[in-house]
Amino acid sequence: MQIRMQVVSGALVVRPAGRLTRSTADELLQEIEKELAPAARDVVLNMQSIEAMDADALAYLFRIQHRARSSAHRFCVAAAPDVAMRLFECTHVAPRLDFAPSEDEALRPAATLLA
Repeated sequence: MQIRMQVVSGALVVRPAGRLTRSTADELLQEIEKELAPAARDVVLNMQSIEAMDADALAYLFRIQHRARSSAHRFCVAAAPDVAMRLFECTHVAPRLDFAPSEDEALRPAATLLA
């Protein structure tokens, strides 16, 4: 799996590509934690390039979510492909995640989303 990250509008945007498995999700978590160590910020996980996802990866997504929320920041899953959405829905975790249809939508300020 390849992981690209950059700060956009104050949020850490993470763009993994490939298969999201237990081991690659652990790698993803470690890379995100390194980026967040100097300064907490919102995290947008752009899943557009995820080809497959294992249920074992879910725990790591919730660890990333916990890391963001514990510092009063947001974790948002953007552009999740059908394969990921099916997994989120069949494991009943979808209601516990914040989704956006695109990276741009995820980067909009919360006040704009509520309007």
